[in-house]
Amino acid sequence: MITKQALGNTLFGMADILRDKVEDYKSYILSLLFFKRLSDNYTWEIENGFQEFRKEFGIEPNEKQKQKIIADKHDFIIPEGCFWEDVRKAPLDKKNDALNKAVNNIADANVALKGVINTVRWNEPSPDGSGGKKLHPEVLSLLVSYLDAVDLSNRNASVDVLGDAYEYLIKRFADENKGGTTAGQFYTPQEVVDIIVRYLKPQKGNTAYDPTSGSGGFLINSAKYIKRTTGSQKNIRLFGQEDVWNTWAIANINMILHGLDASIKKGDTLRDPKFTEEDNDLAIKTFDLVMANFPFSQENWWKNGEPKKDKKGKAVLKNDGSPQLEYPGKENFNDPYDRFEYGIPPFSNGDFAFLQHIAASMNENGKAGVVCPQGVLFRGQPEKTEEEDGQNRKADDEYLIRRGFLQGPVNKDGEFVRGVNIIDAIVLLPGNLFYGTTIPGSIVFFNKNKPEKRKDKVLLVYAAKERWYKEEPNMNILLPQDVLRISTILESWGDIEIAKEWITSQKARLRELIQEELGFKKSEIELDTQEDITLAEEKLRKAETQVKDKEGEGKKPTKTELNNLEKAKDALAKLVTLKEQRITEAEVQAEKERIAIDEVEIELLNMLANPELRKRYFSVVDMEELEENEFNLNIPRYVDTFEREEEIDLIEAIEGFRSIQKEECKVDELLAKLLEALKQ
Repeated sequence: MITKQALGNTLFGMADILRDKVEDYKSYILSLLFFKRLSDNYTWEIENGFQEFRKEFGIEPNEKQKQKIIADKHDFIIPEGCFWEDVRKAPLDKKNDALNKAVNNIADANVALKGVINTVRWNEPSPDGSGGKKLHPEVLSLLVSYLDAVDLSNRNASVDVLGDAYEYLIKRFADENKGGTTAGQFYTPQEVVDIIVRYLKPQKGNTAYDPTSGSGGFLINSAKYIKRTTGSQKNIRLFGQEDVWNTWAIANINMILHGLDASIKKGDTLRDPKFTEEDNDLAIKTFDLVMANFPFSQENWWKNGEPKKDKKGKAVLKNDGSPQLEYPGKENFNDPYDRFEYGIPPFSNGDFAFLQHIAASMNENGKAGVVCPQGVLFRGQPEKTEEEDGQNRKADDEYLIRRGFLQGPVNKDGEFVRGVNIIDAIVLLPGNLFYGTTIPGSIVFFNKNKPEKRKDKVLLVYAAKERWYKEEPNMNILLPQDVLRISTILESWGDIEIAKEWITSQKARLRELIQEELGFKKSEIELDTQEDITLAEEKLRKAETQVKDKEGEGKKPTKTELNNLEKAKDALAKLVTLKEQRITEAEVQAEKERIAIDEVEIELLNMLANPELRKRYFSVVDMEELEENEFNLNIPRYVDTFEREEEIDLIEAIEGFRSIQKEECKVDELLAKLLEALKQ
């Protein structure tokens, strides 16, 4: 069986072949991988069916029985002439057409694969009008040959291995596009997904929903959690919606490769939600769990904005050149799905529209974990009267919606329809943590059936502290020890005994993840250095052969030949040393993370035992304090976020200063002597 690291190596190699040849090259690789998997597994399913028959009945199946096994054993139909082998054997000038025909025929034969396996047009003409293909046949042929060497059937690649390698490849695509806008559409950092899933704790029989599913990370990890806790990933039902076509296809492929029966639908979640009740297509379907990382601050989410015009009728532009939009009043607005019971969000910003869709999608015992921009915690102003501050101002919608989450929805007369706090906990995350945006993020946890002792309380966690994350050139990342800090505070709500149990349960799992990540890093290093080292070894062999041939002829090698030999040895040695250094650095980093987990355990237990230290990490805030702060959830109002300077021992500092002064005097004396010597 192939390992996920070895399979990852193959996939990374395909990326190197295709990079810069086409835009959005991840779709090409993921689609080709999926086609190969279906084709390889089709053959394996038949062989496995025959083997099971022999094992059960002790005889060879006859022709009729074989046909029944073939008909019953497949998850998907592959029409004749549409197998991997057919594409591989196609002539070079026909290969693009053969592949395009194969995936389209498979899509036609399987409703579930329409728009999924055939999301890429393999025979698309070159945009330069040359009559050639957008993806050159030679490049496609190289890709096919590269992947052909790997058996992707269940015989060699389990769903766990294939799924994990696929997910790691998606992460690598996101890493390569950290500063771009597309990465954030399909990938949420695994560490954030992990924190959310583990706090929500999916249970056997739960339904889980992601309204902006991307590549399906939340749903996949919910299934993994269920598998680990109940033994089968089938013990949870998964639902998702995604508006971007290629990303929707990636999510569907991800589910199939993981062996999951998930329903991922295509469409705009806010304007056209696809999951509604069977007996009422205007009633939003509800779920046990909702997880999401929706597009931050989406403008014109109801698509009712019109370009603002100046007095001359010209569009007024923003600094980025796009038109400013103006929106109609809300008095005539009506959401057909009746999701906005807490208030109508501003049309210029979709944050509270997504949050209310999520609240409407939670059943009466439902829970949710949502990645949000930090602005949702404090945007919006309460009502003010002239007597209070000299102005007469109505409360705005964002304030009212947030207050509604905390106290309950109100009717048109401002009276509470029901009093209930559905905000459970909030985690303030460091900035620049998410792909495609530098907007600081947070996690908001909702719960429609909070435990009695927490009904009027909210846990606020400050996870943006210095040294609680790692700064990298393009973005920040959470390390395993950072995940442990956040998850422990969430899990314990300040109870040190619960914290001890949680830390014990998580340490081994986090160490496994560190080791797995190290394996992938080593695979990447091997792949990155393989070509250069192979070329250097070839040059060395040629140089050695030249010298040996001369010596074999009884001749003395020339100085140039000997120099070439030494240069070839040095070049190879440098490359090998560089590779070993990179591997050592990765191993050292992994060891630091393992040690850090133990250090964080001590740090957390010390903090939880010290009331003064606790204030710097988190706060459990009651409704009275929230009301005093006008329902502003900006965490620095409740948690001491001031970063203290490192304490300095003044006596030690003064002694150090005096010691430096003495050294300076000695240097001055020495310089004076040297100057005198120069004058003589």
